[in-house]
Parts: sequence; structure tokens; C-alpha cells
Amino acid sequence: MTRLDDLVIRARAGDLDAFARLVQHTQAMTYAVAKGVLRDAALAEDAAQEAYLRAFRRLADLDDPASFAGWLRRIVITIALNMRRAHRVTFLPLDTLDVPVLDEAETSWTELQRRQLAGALLTLTPAERVLCDRRYHGRWMTARLAREAGVEETVIRKRLQRVREKLRKEIEVAEQRGIDPGEIRPDFPGKIVELLARPTLTDLPENPVGKILDLLRSVYVGFDEIQLPEIIDFGDAMNKVADAMYVGEEELQRVDDRRILRYDLTLPLLLTTRYEGRPLRLWSAGKTYRHGRLDATHLEAFHQAEIFCLDERSRLDPWQVTAQALRAVDVMLPGRAVKLVPTKYPMCSQAWELEVDDDGRWAEVMAWGVFTDKILSHLGADPRTHTAIGVGYGLERFAMVRFGIDDIRKIDEARVA
Repeated sequence: MTRLDDLVIRARAGDLDAFARLVQHTQAMTYAVAKGVLRDAALAEDAAQEAYLRAFRRLADLDDPASFAGWLRRIVITIALNMRRAHRVTFLPLDTLDVPVLDEAETSWTELQRRQLAGALLTLTPAERVLCDRRYHGRWMTARLAREAGVEETVIRKRLQRVREKLRKEIEVAEQRGIDPGEIRPDFPGKIVELLARPTLTDLPENPVGKILDLLRSVYVGFDEIQLPEIIDFGDAMNKVADAMYVGEEELQRVDDRRILRYDLTLPLLLTTRYEGRPLRLWSAGKTYRHGRLDATHLEAFHQAEIFCLDERSRLDPWQVTAQALRAVDVMLPGRAVKLVPTKYPMCSQAWELEVDDDGRWAEVMAWGVFTDKILSHLGADPRTHTAIGVGYGLERFAMVRFGIDDIRKIDEARVA
């Protein structure tokens, strides 16, 4: 099939047949986008026709032929919105609409756009997700993205273009089928798709959560980073590490009758980590999910960091781990008064929570514990000679205290130097 950019170059030189082929390749998209705005088939046809006329007249204004699809999409949306305003009495309020455009001109997405893009975002690779989060949530310019990746800026532009094309294709498939983009993954409920697609703030060093993770990472130099699955087979977890299932049923974010989203990082770590004769010093960070109320101190998708150590008892002292955990607290919250409170977790033989002084009130920010012999056996270690310890940090909670954020729901958009 002839590439669209080749057809654009020929059409810009006056080749009507090439423009006709452009129409043929993109007409399903233009109609679907227009209908998504107008909710009316006849008006959508009119909007699509007007969009092609306008696009043909303005082809000379298109700097990059490869961006034709996104450029045309923006024209369709503009025309359809103008038509919608002219018929506003019969349509939904204008403030309910914010159609993803996905072109080079965009540097950020609104929250509504993010929800519409949610299903498509799940089709990206982890590296592509990081690129999207930094570009469209962190608002990184291409020059900064290039420096971070150690490549030329032109390489980043091409990567972004590939990501936009991938997202656009997924959205257009949904639009042409007349379904909401959040339903692109038929095996996931819309709520689960939206939660998974929310930005990973630990990848944004200028976000308070990202800043806290950078500080925490400086304390655990030499620990190996691991990636943990976000979706857990509930039955498998109950069979293997039932003691680690300490969250109530009502708090679980269920994908379906078999799968759940991870509610902490401990559970997926215990399910995927195995002792193979060498000491383990691991860390991981990322989003976790719990069903519950949304208020100034609670989110349904939030970030944690997990530290995990497994070694022979002679080389792993729980109090040395505790000292390192306290040193991390002082790095993240220097000079704060702290309080250690014994607590209980079913997978731990000993456990503690740590609270910090936050302007006269005590705020719980982390917990750690020594895993039971049963957990050690599950991991493949010998309970007679080995010890395993886990430390969990609530990154939003540390960020709120350090940066004086009074409402956790503001943390997505917060920036720090």
C-alpha cells in the first residue's frame, strides 16, 4: 500500500488522484471522529466533506507530510465543534467533549482526553508509556526527552510519531465500531482500564512522587530494580501466599472473577521472586490500586516503593534494615520526629509501622516486617538459616508531608524544583 506521506507530497503538487486516494484511506476515520463529536450521521458526513475540502486547500501549510492523519483529524474536530455549537440546543453541553487529537502540536492531554485514550494507552510498551507520561503529563520538551534517552532529538520525534500513530490506530478502531475508547480492551472493565492508564508519577522527577523516589533510591544504592506485574491471578495468590492477602475483599480492584489489580507491591513480589542460592537485595516502585473512597488523603491508584532483602541470618540483621529504613526517612523528611509502632501482618513474624510528625499530627508513611517461615519456604529459602525482610514506602504520603500538599488529589499536577 502506498504510504500516506507519499500521497500527500503528490497531492500537494496538484495530483487529484493522489488526494482521492488520501480520502479513501482516511474517510472511515474522519467520519467516525465527526460522528463522535456531532452524534448525527448526516451532519457527520457534511463535516467530513468540508474537512477534505479545507484540507485540500491548505495542503501547502502542512510542514510534515507524515503528520497528515493527525492534521486532518484536527481539522475534522474543529469543523465538527463549530457545527455542534451551531446546533447546541440539540446536543450535549460543549464542556463534556474533549477529543484526543494526537499530533505534533500537542504537548499535554487533559484528564478527559486521558480517559478517552485509556484503552489505547494499554497497548503501548513500558518504554512507550514512559515517553507518553513525560511528554503529555510531565510536559517534557523533545530536547529534554532526547537528553534523557541519550539520542538525537530527531530520534525522539520519530518515536513520538510512532506512538501517536499506534494510539490513533487503536482509537480509530474503537470509533469505527461505535464504542467508547475505554472499551478497547474487552477483557478489562472501563474502570480498570482507566486506573491502569493513569500516569506513573515515579517516572517524572519533577513531580513530588518522582522526587521522593529519587531521594529514596539514593539510600538503596546497590539494590537491584525489578518490575512487578500489575495484574494478579487471585486464585493463584490464595493457593501460594494466602497469608499475604491482608486486604479486605471490598478493597480489591477486580479485573474479572479471577484477576485483581495489585493492592501493594509485596504480593506480586512474593509471587514472582525465588531464592536461588544468592543473597537478594531488591527494590521496585509503581502504582498500586485499592477500591475505596476518594478524599484528601485517599486515592484508588497510588504509588509505593518496596525494598526486599533475603539472606542468611548471619548477614541480615533486621535492626540494620530498620536503621537503613530510618535513614531513608531522614533523607526524604529531614529533621522530622518519628514514632515506631508495632503492628501485625499475617505474612510477618514481626512488623512495625512508622509515623512522622506532620505539623502536630502523626501521619503513617511506611511499614516493614520480617517474613514468616512459611513465606521463606515458599520463596525457596531455608527458614532455619535464612531471613527475609520487606519495607514498604507510601510515596504520596511522603510527598504530601515533605512538600506541604494538603490534598492528595492535587499531586498529579504538582511540580517541584
